[in-house]
Amino acid sequence: MELSNDVENSNKNGGDGLHRSLSNRQIQMLAIGGVIGVGLFYGAATSVKLAGPGVLLVFVICGILAALVMRALGEMTVENPIAGSFSHYAGELLGTQMGFLTSGMWWFYWVATVMSELAAIGSLLQYWFPSFPAWIPGLIALILFTFSNMFAVKIFGEVEYWFAFLKVTAVIVFMIFGGLIILTGIFNNGHAVGLTNLWTNGGFLPHGWLGAFAAFSLVVQAYSGIETLAVEAGESQNPASTMRRAFRSVTIRISIFYIGSILIMLSAFPWNYLIEKGVSPYVLLFSKIGIPVAAGLVNLIIILSALSSCNTGVYGGSRMLYGMASKGLYNPIFTKLNKNHVPHIAVWATAAMISIGIFITYLAPGSVYVWITSASAFASLWTWGIILVSEIVHRKRANRRNQTLKYPMPLWPTLPIFGLILLMGAFVAILTSPLTKISVYGGIIWLAVLVAYYNSKVKKSLSISDWNQSPVQSQENKIET
Repeated sequence: MELSNDVENSNKNGGDGLHRSLSNRQIQMLAIGGVIGVGLFYGAATSVKLAGPGVLLVFVICGILAALVMRALGEMTVENPIAGSFSHYAGELLGTQMGFLTSGMWWFYWVATVMSELAAIGSLLQYWFPSFPAWIPGLIALILFTFSNMFAVKIFGEVEYWFAFLKVTAVIVFMIFGGLIILTGIFNNGHAVGLTNLWTNGGFLPHGWLGAFAAFSLVVQAYSGIETLAVEAGESQNPASTMRRAFRSVTIRISIFYIGSILIMLSAFPWNYLIEKGVSPYVLLFSKIGIPVAAGLVNLIIILSALSSCNTGVYGGSRMLYGMASKGLYNPIFTKLNKNHVPHIAVWATAAMISIGIFITYLAPGSVYVWITSASAFASLWTWGIILVSEIVHRKRANRRNQTLKYPMPLWPTLPIFGLILLMGAFVAILTSPLTKISVYGGIIWLAVLVAYYNSKVKKSLSISDWNQSPVQSQENKIET
């Protein structure tokens, strides 16, 4: 197929070679599915142990931070929906090096996240098959999702839609039955629990404010990945209108699911009882309402959550590689599209890096989840910080040009500055927590590698005009037939 035809198709489909075939419902579920993972269903118990019922306040603060980041990103995405998203904005607004570093950090975030989710799948399957090697299920899942990402993005979006739908349904069912226990006493011998568990058993902050601050380092990671919504803009239908609705609804839904689940969990059960049992709150609740297969059911739900996050991670990582390679940051081979308009080389490269996690799982199955999950935290906070700073610069430029924005951040510049303050607090919490400070070291090492690569391989050959070049203008952006 000739390049002229590629260009014609690319302009028709969105100007970047990718097909704009993701619907509004698929985009929203992709973003929700990428955020709701193993951490919500199982990992919240660690945060409760650190902060007690006060972890609810931490979830609210982190939810506000996530909402501010998404609102800032929404302003830029609605104006310019493009593959590469926030890394493109960083390069345009803060300089090409910042764009390069942001793309590399976010790709590293998703690679590490998918590694940890694949490791969790193996461990979770050992609930039914204790002697089964933990690395094999992760390898099978990675192979399946690599191939599913090779099909037309509309098919991928439909697969992920139903994955996300199942786990959202599980969260809603949990909230409904938990609410009944709290308000009516049904499933609890007729005694309504109310909200007293929030301040009994040592008070709302049994370990003081330091305990809540320590939990901050874990909770902020639970919201990470929500920014994937913007990366999907390059393949969304009618992005100007679709993305505005998607940013608003996804932020609200994620906040309700997270804060609502934690509120119900802490109200339905004493916080120290949750720690004593040492199992998922979902297991406890479904057991309480008389579902005999509660543990197995919840285990299946958690596995589905991990699979959904993996699917989204392979997608997000490959699209970031594609968007950045089209600007000359990486090898142009990553811009090649298959007949389904999917950047298949970028998909293979992302999957190949994720497969390292399978090897680590083989070597250390008991520790790999904590190690790799922590390693992604620094990269996530870096991305959020760059988004907020980019929005401030974007708005200043728009104001100087007297430009009317389609989706402006309200209360500017107060809200983005407040978001940066919260982000600095999260960074200090991660740096001082023994559970997560390893992520800072790992993140800094990866950042140093990116800086060295940029200065030795990229800097001399890249200009701001290259950065603003549409992927369709690249001779390497050739659709293979």
